Formats: sequence, C-alpha cells, structure tokens
Amino acid sequence: MYQFRDPIHGFIDVSDQELKIIDCPPFQRLRNIKQLATTYLVYHGAEHTRFGHSLGVMHLVSRAFRSSLENYKKNNGIELYDEITKAWYLQILRIIGLTHDLGHAPFSHASEALFDDGIEHEDFTKKIICETEIAGYIMDIGEEFQKNHNVGKEYDITPELIWLIYGKKNPELDPRYRMPDYKFLKSFMDSELDCDKMDYLLRDSYYCGVNYGKYDLNKLLASLNIYKNPKENIIQLAVERGGIHAFEEFVIARYFMFIQVYFHKTRRHLDRQLVESIKEVLPNSKYPTEVDEYLKWDDDLILDKIKENTNLHEASRHFINRRVMSCVYETRVHSDGISDIHLFNAIRRELKLKVDPNCDILEDKANKLAHKIPTLEYYDAASGKGIPIILEHTDKPSSIAAESILLQSLIKPINIKRIYVSKEYSMQAREIVYEFLQEEEEE
Repeated sequence: MYQFRDPIHGFIDVSDQELKIIDCPPFQRLRNIKQLATTYLVYHGAEHTRFGHSLGVMHLVSRAFRSSLENYKKNNGIELYDEITKAWYLQILRIIGLTHDLGHAPFSHASEALFDDGIEHEDFTKKIICETEIAGYIMDIGEEFQKNHNVGKEYDITPELIWLIYGKKNPELDPRYRMPDYKFLKSFMDSELDCDKMDYLLRDSYYCGVNYGKYDLNKLLASLNIYKNPKENIIQLAVERGGIHAFEEFVIARYFMFIQVYFHKTRRHLDRQLVESIKEVLPNSKYPTEVDEYLKWDDDLILDKIKENTNLHEASRHFINRRVMSCVYETRVHSDGISDIHLFNAIRRELKLKVDPNCDILEDKANKLAHKIPTLEYYDAASGKGIPIILEHTDKPSSIAAESILLQSLIKPINIKRIYVSKEYSMQAREIVYEFLQEEEEE
C-alpha cells in the first residue's frame, strides 16, 4: 500500500497495482495539465493539475460508495450487494475515478475546440485506457482481484469494462451491460452528486484562494444513501433528508464557483487568446488523433511553442504579454428573457456604430463553455434523473426541488453574455454603454 499526501483529503491510499497506473507516462502527463486552464493568470494560486484531482476523485468514490452502502444496510436491514460484488464494484469505481481525465488536452477544457470535428476529450480517454500500457495494468488488477477472491472470469476487470460503465454512449444496448448496477456505478462519476464535482469544487476553491467552492464534505458523504426502485429496475445514489443542508451547500458552491471563477471575465478572454495561440503552433491547427502523438502535448510544450512563436503571430504575443481586452458590458446571470436579448443586441450595435473603428469588439456567452453549465434537475423516478431524497417514514423518495426552497431558483440555467473591447478604447466604450442605458431608463 502506498500513500499520497493530498492538501484536500489528507492521506490517499493506493494499491501497488494502482500505483503502476499512476507511475506510467500517460498518467504522469497529468502533472502538466492545469486543472483550470488560464485561471492561474487571474487567481495566481491556481497552478494545480489534473494529477491531484484524479487521485482525489479515486479517493472520494471509495468513501462515497462505502458510505452509501452502509446507510442502505442500516435503513433496510440487508446488504445491497454480497461482499465479493461490493469489492469488485469498488475496485472498478477506483479505476474509473483514477483514469477519468486521462484524455484531457493541454490546459484542460480551454483548448478542446482544437479537436477534430466530433472528437471530445473522452474519446482520447478511451484510447489511453484501451491502447496504452494502462490497459495492461488494468488487466493485472483484474487478474489479481480474481486470484485474491478466488473467483472466475465473471469478476474480470478490463479496459473495455471500465469504458462500458463510464464512457460508452448508449451502453444499455450492449449485452454485457448490467442494469441497473452499472448505471448506479456511473452516477458516482456523472450525476448531480458525483465525486468529480465533490473534488474539483474543494480543490479549485483551495488553490484559487476563494471560499465559493467550500461545503461540508464529511456531512455530505455521511448522508449518502441508495434508493432502489424494483418496479423501474433503478438503483440510484440518494441523499438522506438530514443531509439536505449539506447538499444545498454543495450545489450552491458549484453555482458560485461557476459565476465567480470558471466564467470569470478575464479568464474567459485569456482562454480565448490561448486557443488562438495554440491554433498557430499545432500542425494543421488541430491536435493529432493518434494517441501516441496526442500524449506528447501538455501545457509545458504548448507554452514553449507559443513563446517561440511570439515574433510571428499577434495572438501568441498578446497571450504571453497578457494583453487582454476589457469587458464593458455584462448581462445578468440568468439573462434568457426577450428583453435581455434585445438589450444585449442593442448595446452591441451601439458600440459598433459609435466606438472608434479601429477598436476590436468581441462577445462571449456562457453557453459556449466546453464543460457542462450547472443546472439542477428535478427528480424523476421513471427516468432516474435528479437526486432522490430518502425520507424516514415512507418508502417513496422526495425531490430536492420539493425539499429545498434555496435550490428551486437554480433550476433556471446560467446564461451570462459579455461584450469586450480593446483595452485602449475601454473608457470610450463604457461611456457609450452608460449613455445608452441612461436613455433606455428615461424612456
């Protein structure tokens, strides 16, 4: 057993076989993939990488899985799974948590626009899991599991199984897919309550030096339970009613981190500059599709190439010298009404008409983000969407929308729009915006 000392979770235990995955080059590459792209140029502490996050997610899926099973047994008097199945699923989850971010491009989500059409970072994750030395290490873990538990091939662990559970689209069509168990396992990695979010909120908050992403992790984990609906053949990760306040804190933390950090006006513009700079240094302005070639690219190589390119290309020069444009207008966080859209378009037209013709004008929208914008889904028993709330005096779960007035407002999606201008014209542009809004109010 090996231990990593983590600033968020303390000691993180890994097995000797898991350590082989961590020590291999495709995983070590994550040390040079920043978690938050160019955010380190705004919040200077945000130098953390996908490496630590991946260890943290593996650690949290272990805690979350064990806690939910313990609470299910406590409430129902029976185990959800036998000991061998429980250990098998736990090992599968740990591998998923450890490997889920292997396919990220340099600077994480920021440069995903430079993939070939139709390709996502998850496609590279699949290739890395299935086509590099990591595939062999996963197979070794499966063989060791069978040997230690004296079981047969029905408890095998393979790269294909890992991807079937975590990444495959429409996996229910695959005859190897076990419903509802595999869907339940995936919810620990992809749901309103997944361990990916649990880790990155605390980690990003810590390294950015902000309080927005903090929540009571221990209480949230202790409140996890399982709702089993035999009629719909669904097993779902759930929250006990006593943990609603911890869940509220968790959801609100994500909301604030999004609007204050992930969609920070300067970071968004720097991300845009970065993408333009990377486009100039990549062959054919796209990342290679062959996994061995793709794995050569990390943040360090990208920055070296951009620095070499500053004499040739303006975008590279602006990025390296941190020459950013100024945000002169920003809509409300939830600006989806007709009046909001009309006002935004009118201000954009006004600026194009009146600001100096040499001034560049850009717009940015929250819906252009590569990663998911946080919204809170209503619980639906038939589809399995949303998070069920386990109640004490009835077998029928409630919905977080019914239990939390605070979170009802977060059903509405975030929709921030911004207008940027060249910094030297920012004062002129702000005056134009101010005068236009004054006239609008007087009318």
